[in-house]
Amino acid sequence: MKAILLTIGDEILIGQILNSNTQWMSEKLTDLGIEVSEHLTVGDREEDIARVLKSTVGECDFLIIGGGLGPTHDDVTMETLSRHFKVPLQYDEEWVSRIEVIFKDRGRVMSENNKKQGYLLKDAIRIDNDCGTAAGQHFQDQKTEIFVVPGVPHEMMSMMNRYILPFVVGKNPQEKILKRSLLTTGIGESALADRLDPFVQKIRANPNVTLAFLPSTTQVKLRLQMKSLSSNASAEFDGLSEELRRLCGEDFFGFDPSTIEEVILTALKSKRSKLALAESCTGGLIAHRLTQIPGCSEVLQGSLVLYQNELKQLELGISSELLQKNGAVSEEIARAMADGVRKKWGSTFGLATTGYLGPTGGDERAPLGTVWIALSSAKGITTRKFRFESDRMRAKERAAQAALDLLRRSLDASSIV
Repeated sequence: MKAILLTIGDEILIGQILNSNTQWMSEKLTDLGIEVSEHLTVGDREEDIARVLKSTVGECDFLIIGGGLGPTHDDVTMETLSRHFKVPLQYDEEWVSRIEVIFKDRGRVMSENNKKQGYLLKDAIRIDNDCGTAAGQHFQDQKTEIFVVPGVPHEMMSMMNRYILPFVVGKNPQEKILKRSLLTTGIGESALADRLDPFVQKIRANPNVTLAFLPSTTQVKLRLQMKSLSSNASAEFDGLSEELRRLCGEDFFGFDPSTIEEVILTALKSKRSKLALAESCTGGLIAHRLTQIPGCSEVLQGSLVLYQNELKQLELGISSELLQKNGAVSEEIARAMADGVRKKWGSTFGLATTGYLGPTGGDERAPLGTVWIALSSAKGITTRKFRFESDRMRAKERAAQAALDLLRRSLDASSIV
């Protein structure tokens, strides 16, 4: 069964807001085995909405229309639907009474223009809004089930969860989509694709299985999907997922929605280890990412952001001779920073970064984009050298990710996922 999602709103077309509703609805429908064939967005103009309705109704099983249900002059969805389908609008006094109660409960007086939201399509099923003033609607035309929902995300989600998704399940009870997203880091999309090519060739023979590569600045996500058409589908899917995980090797660190920070902190806690950070080029980004996770204080002792050489000398005891001889961006200084911060606080691990992130800087010893990362423990010091692009923010994000990944691999954190 197929669905088309139609979003209405000038604010989306001009880039004022992100269309997160479509992403959320698509994911929920896909989970139920519904193929989302199109995402469409038009402005608050009747002719544009009518044009899309003409081309979509009858071409899909489900059409979900979002937005344009507010009380202002540019909210024209209901009027457009009424004219297009030749169904009159009818004033729903019961719904207007509910709107009045909502305003009263909030200590406000309902504006006269809110009564516009009481005009609903005659004979359509009203979908009550339990957290707003715009009612939804459900009706059928040319065998297409049409749902109308507000553009406000939490109001849309409530209607989807309470009414639309259960209705869809009733229409499509058999087919489900099994899906799992594996997370990798420290390897590029092309290199990972080469490694996984035998697996890709294998699943191509099965039209019910798909694998998508979803790269970002810091990781490559692998989305594995399979249509559940038999009683043993779950076991088959789990086998494919485990095979894919093994092929990813040490570059795999978890399943979505896990983060590398969560994986690391879980591993550190299990080993009762403590971590100290000395950040230069990453400017505290590693500490920020770790402290986004509740309970990180159990393992993260602290972080020093050391930009100037004088502070590296003062806080970590790095000699001026070592700095002059090797430069601030060097393996020797990264080692000294990691080891120094570990010993300063008696930590299990000391993690350090130093680099030139651009768009200016660098020298003959360390060209622009060079980053050195070091990890110190009682067993010794491990270092890694990277050369990132000159875009400062992306390089900073990649440097922080590389540092966390070095720590993860040292902990063998993926083995506890």
